[in-house]
Amino acid sequence: MEKDKILYVTIDEQIAKLKHQGLIINDPALAKAELELYGYSNLIKSYRDPYTFVSEGQKIYRSGITFEQVLSLYILDKNLRNAVMASMLDLEEHVKEAAADVIASKYGTDQNDYLQFHNYVNKKKRKKRFTLPGILDKLKEALDTDKNPIAHYQQKYGIVPPWILFKSIYFSTIVNFINLFKKEDQIALAKKLYDTTKINIPDESLVYLMLDTLFICIEYRNLSAHGGRIYNHECKSRLRIPANINNLYGFSQLLFLLNMLKYPLPFEHLSDALNHQLSRHCSIYPEDTTYLGQILNIN
Repeated sequence: MEKDKILYVTIDEQIAKLKHQGLIINDPALAKAELELYGYSNLIKSYRDPYTFVSEGQKIYRSGITFEQVLSLYILDKNLRNAVMASMLDLEEHVKEAAADVIASKYGTDQNDYLQFHNYVNKKKRKKRFTLPGILDKLKEALDTDKNPIAHYQQKYGIVPPWILFKSIYFSTIVNFINLFKKEDQIALAKKLYDTTKINIPDESLVYLMLDTLFICIEYRNLSAHGGRIYNHECKSRLRIPANINNLYGFSQLLFLLNMLKYPLPFEHLSDALNHQLSRHCSIYPEDTTYLGQILNIN
């Protein structure tokens, strides 16, 4: 069977196609400028679904839908994506510092001590780079650099404490490293990240909550970094507990999980951005309020 070919289409041809599908183009010059700026795939293909239906195998826009409405949803999601990245950077800095503190307090500040294999749990992993040998190799590789602050600590002190080393390590590597901490070290870290007087669950459940939250956050961070669609994303990572938040999904679940953390900034950044973007979009297109409220699970 011959595969369909992907043909080059000019901006003018893209606009003609959109008009043929029933999308209202009030300002062709604006549509052309935005399509040139963001691209048809990013702007139209990724954000048209709420506004279309299929008739005889063809995408057709619902009556009254304008190019500006699709563009507004794209801008809403683009700004949420930027807010997610800022929120995750805040969280990354905090988690790295807390994890480094747990490691240093128990195993010391010398990398030859705290990077010992027996300090951690070797679990079977699908990807080699996230096995204990793979992560320890990555951490040791990061020590071999002429860049500061690692080089400065090597030269001045002869050691690199974990809070300095972790600055140069990807967040995904740190989260997978935390997953290989011994249980007592995971509990110690979880108690740094959560207020246990407010979250009254057993230590093992608290660790599950921490790990699941971090893996969900990694998924959103990676999605944001690669220009993925945020507002209706469904995570592959799943929560094991607590049961009372398993009815949440997508972006609302992310907000809820961030709000459970002791450190408030990641939640505050994301919550403020969401409220602002929803208010902006739905004030112009109130017909989207129900749809976005259902998707984001917000009343």
